[in-house]
Amino acid sequence: MKPMASENPFQSLFETIGRLPTSQTEGVNRKAYEKLCSSLTVPLEQSGRCILLRAPRAGHGKTHLLSRLHHQLDGGHEMIPLHATLGSQITASSLIDDTLRRLFRQLMPFSSGLCALDILTRRLFSLALLPLVRSGDVPCEDREEAAVALRYRPIETFDFHHPNAITAHWTRENFDVLGQRLSVVLARRGELPVRGVSFWVELLFRFAVTPADNPLRLKNFSDMVHGQQPVESEQMERLEALLGMISQLKRVVLVADELEGLSTDESAALKLAAFIGKLRQGVDRLDVVLSMNRDIWESAFLPRLSSGLADRLSEVVVDLEPLTEPEILALLESRAPGYSWQLINLIDREKAGTSARGIIREAAVAWEKITPGLIPPPEELEPAPPIAVAALPSPAEPEPLVEVLADVPVDSPPTPPQETIPEQPIKPKKPKVTLPDAHRVDELLQEFRKRHGRKSG
Repeated sequence: MKPMASENPFQSLFETIGRLPTSQTEGVNRKAYEKLCSSLTVPLEQSGRCILLRAPRAGHGKTHLLSRLHHQLDGGHEMIPLHATLGSQITASSLIDDTLRRLFRQLMPFSSGLCALDILTRRLFSLALLPLVRSGDVPCEDREEAAVALRYRPIETFDFHHPNAITAHWTRENFDVLGQRLSVVLARRGELPVRGVSFWVELLFRFAVTPADNPLRLKNFSDMVHGQQPVESEQMERLEALLGMISQLKRVVLVADELEGLSTDESAALKLAAFIGKLRQGVDRLDVVLSMNRDIWESAFLPRLSSGLADRLSEVVVDLEPLTEPEILALLESRAPGYSWQLINLIDREKAGTSARGIIREAAVAWEKITPGLIPPPEELEPAPPIAVAALPSPAEPEPLVEVLADVPVDSPPTPPQETIPEQPIKPKKPKVTLPDAHRVDELLQEFRKRHGRKSG
């Protein structure tokens, strides 16, 4: 029986980056998804690139694709969605806010009130203190034991609120002298401006020593960031320092979506291109994804950019394609299992076009016309073969310090042998409802249209 009209599965038309889509269709935009994953799943030390994600027009699933990518790469990447101010302006100040908004996210579960910025701070302090310990510049009774703790247990080592975290308490007592040394180490590692790094090291220390349950902790940190109202050039220096410090631990990916506002501001595209170019010169490992419709790229960007600047923005080009008939069926099936064949013949194909949003919008109208009982029984449908998806490299967990500083050898204990358990054969279950083989789509459509007298869309 068809669900009630109030349960229309096609009401949701838009996605938001950072929120996992409620409905996914692996076959739709599969090639684009694989290309984006392979372009971003690279070693930590590799230089970044600018990726141009283009769609024929609005509604082809750019944001949906980026949302899937965001969750796929969440472990080893810091994906930062950009928000334009006044509809078209992306500045150093706005990007600092976007980055902090991302780092302020709470860690769940069992995080004791910690956020991502806490973990970043402790790992950065461990990363900066380690060479000072190994060189003897920082005195300690057992140098090797201290080095191992900094590399393998940075979160516990720099817990300023644990009574047994000796390194953290020693750092707190000597930060007036030690803070500048830590800043110099981090600046040299990332070829970053020392002044900008020193600004963040000071603020991160104050943040880290504040109890996690302090309700004003995040607000006070934000106030300190913007308190002195620096000029834009100084903000740019601080932005480069912040992103450069993060990129020493994780891949940083800036995502610029929803750029339609650039079409109303003739200079906005040029300003954005120049801003990204300057930022990538200062932060070598930075990746940028520019997501836009083809008409925006051709009308707002290409006429105003030099060929060199246009090439820099499109080092990697990922184009979305119009949906094919099997992809449309799969899209409908993902939201309304068992009703795709009825819906594909009820939607207005001229209005729907070949975009995902157009299909879903018209399917919402067609859903009200669904007649229960027209779908063939499950046993009369042939099982569809699984869609062959190219194997993608699994995203790495947050880079441990052992990989970041692999030049310091540390022996690991051997892994004890595990008992081998013989595999048990698994009897596959017959699916209740599946789609026909992709090669039979055209044949079945023609047969249905002959029987019901409908013209091809």
